Amino acid sequence: MRQPAYPLSPTQGRALLITALCLTLTALASAAPAPQALLTLDTGTTEVMLSGTTQAGRWTMDEAILGGEREEGPTADGWVIAWDGVDNDPAAFDTSGLGGIDLTAKGRGDHLLVTWRTPLAGAGYLDVEVWSHQSRRSSVRLPLNGAASESAGAPGSPADGRLAVPFDTLIGTADLRAVGALRVIVDTEGNNLTSPQLAALAVGLRSPMPPSSTAAPLGPAPVAASLILQDGDTPAGGGGNAVTSLGATFVNGLGEVGFTGNVDNGGSSDGFVFSGNAIVQLNSTTMGVTLSGGESTMGIDDTGGFFYSPSIDGDDGVWSQNGQVAVENTQAPGFPGGTNSTFHSRPTMTPDGAAHWISGFNESGGTSTEGRMLFTSSDATAGSTAVVLRSDDMVGGLPIDRPSGIDFDYDFSDNSSHLIQVLLLDTGSTTDDGIVYVDGAVIATEMTASGDGDNWDNFDAVVINDSGDFLFSGDTDGATASDEFIAYNGTIALREGDVVDGVVLGTSVQFLSLNNRRQALHAWSGEVLFVACDASDLAGTSRRLLATGDLLDFDGDGVGDATLTDFNTSGVVGPTSALAADGSVFLEVDVDFGSGDVEAVISLRGPACDLVINEIDYDQPVADDEEFIEIYNGTGSSVNLDSYSLELVDGNGGGASVYATIDLPNVDLADGDFYVVCGDAGLVPDCDLDATPNTDLIEDGAPDAVALLNGATIVDTVSYEGDTGGPYTETSGLGLEDDGSLDFFSLSRIVDGSDSNRNNVDFAGRCNSPGRANFSTTSSCVMVPVELMSFSIE
Repeated sequence: MRQPAYPLSPTQGRALLITALCLTLTALASAAPAPQALLTLDTGTTEVMLSGTTQAGRWTMDEAILGGEREEGPTADGWVIAWDGVDNDPAAFDTSGLGGIDLTAKGRGDHLLVTWRTPLAGAGYLDVEVWSHQSRRSSVRLPLNGAASESAGAPGSPADGRLAVPFDTLIGTADLRAVGALRVIVDTEGNNLTSPQLAALAVGLRSPMPPSSTAAPLGPAPVAASLILQDGDTPAGGGGNAVTSLGATFVNGLGEVGFTGNVDNGGSSDGFVFSGNAIVQLNSTTMGVTLSGGESTMGIDDTGGFFYSPSIDGDDGVWSQNGQVAVENTQAPGFPGGTNSTFHSRPTMTPDGAAHWISGFNESGGTSTEGRMLFTSSDATAGSTAVVLRSDDMVGGLPIDRPSGIDFDYDFSDNSSHLIQVLLLDTGSTTDDGIVYVDGAVIATEMTASGDGDNWDNFDAVVINDSGDFLFSGDTDGATASDEFIAYNGTIALREGDVVDGVVLGTSVQFLSLNNRRQALHAWSGEVLFVACDASDLAGTSRRLLATGDLLDFDGDGVGDATLTDFNTSGVVGPTSALAADGSVFLEVDVDFGSGDVEAVISLRGPACDLVINEIDYDQPVADDEEFIEIYNGTGSSVNLDSYSLELVDGNGGGASVYATIDLPNVDLADGDFYVVCGDAGLVPDCDLDATPNTDLIEDGAPDAVALLNGATIVDTVSYEGDTGGPYTETSGLGLEDDGSLDFFSLSRIVDGSDSNRNNVDFAGRCNSPGRANFSTTSSCVMVPVELMSFSIE
């Protein structure tokens, strides 16, 4: 198990490192090492010593500059030098304890330099690691014995204090603040070293070091996010017009975002529908009718469809990619002749293309609303419109109330099989008329026991997934300091005043979302957003994701670009679906780039919720004896593997037959670490578990699959060369193939840990990298070792 070298961004691909590394072979004398500085900062004019001298074959640490401690010595794999913040604890490595050398100076002469005293024999690697005060890691790895042709790692995921290689290519973006630890590992893979091999480790800076050795305290690291659209942008499909307003966010089954908004069209406000990455509907371009405006509530499907509620020739209506679906002051679908529809509102669309909305009716043909109905249209056309619920329908022995018994809070599951709805029944009182109605059953009723020591009082946001799991929020009649709640499947899971991830929950729930992986999104007043990996354990798995006042990093340089000032998304506009199946979160917010608030739609990644299969190499040019499966932990905490197993699946003919099961051992896999299962550990670098047989461990596809299970539950599965039988395919594995004519080639998740539940989107053929961050390169995959005596990154 190895800590990862974070992959390069597409614009800084691995080739950048290869061409930028200045590798200098220097014939140095092999005499006994003389006392000298090990770690220095070279400012160009002054050499600042950060560590001490060699004594009796070991290095000692000069703690006068930053404090902390330094350890070095032989390990089972080689020689390790660690400089960290744990005083008097040589066995520990604390990646956050130093708190801060400031390396913000950037220039063309900036470089990292490692010098070797004597050649190193045997296969192995040199790892140079820099850890930020946020315990994020960037690293460079180089092989030993030969000419350098490969390197992996750096820069890391957005964080304060990263190693940017080379510095001069990232001027203006590289941010090396608050280094928490440095570590150099000479890994000879079992060939134990008996004496120090490093002569010096230095960081060369053209600019001098700050006069103080104590870094200023830093606030929370900026939150990595993507800016999808903001006021003033001119998106594709908008006729070159600038955006003036944006609506709430919704997602389809592919993880694409949809929302409504307006552009300035020659001084007039022109409504639009945005889907994926462009405007797909602009009111002014619709022929035959005049469309204007558009509610914030809307929906998009998986095939380019959309559904929203503009004004149609001045009347309230709903419109889809197929045109007009319904408009007020016309015959109400599904009602006796002469019944007038009086409004159309709260439109939503499920990924399968079904449209849903709330409407009003007047049985005598008038314009006032006498009652409401919930409509559905299986293909978002007028012809397939049908009534799901209406005022006067009997529920639990009582009629749904008039005129507003069909509440605006409702949600259909993505597959349209499940419905959750807040209803008001005609009880003769407003104190006990509200219910939560799920798939034909009454789940909760006002003024009845909540099961948590008080009574239900009122109900607000609701959401349901394809499995029929659901969340709803509201109030109880309990103490005002704790009456707001979120319930999971009818049981209260969180209350206002509870402490979640160190945050005291506010007085009201702003919005809810629940995806088909049972992950939940919930925001509370005070403008704090949480993501839960398991909605059945909201209290235990919810993590603070975002809050007003946080800095947002949109360009990936680890530096905040804007401040989040407001969550605009609200449960008031309907069942906001801001959480995609892959854990991506979409929000409509206000941000401040330094000159005032700007309305924007942003996306960000929620935390990884389980281990994933990260890389598979099942086919080699001659004998299939270098096969491996790599597992990645991106959950944010250590995970014990004892309850996990791998199933190898033969998908012949589209079936699904498990031909091998590999139980994983009782070991802890650290956050950000990889675990490699291979057929022959003698041929696969960094293999952690040698499984049998040595050859042909993994079948060659057309189609086959590998699944990762926790107990009896599949937490990740990858089908390749087609689709196996269920449940071993995530969306599709068609076209996903390990090219057996290429050596050192595999199916790699791009990027590490990213999982949208679409096998042939999440994975691609790449140069393999067992136990390391996945590469972006697809050719020249042979790794040639190098015998290094010195190198510099300049």
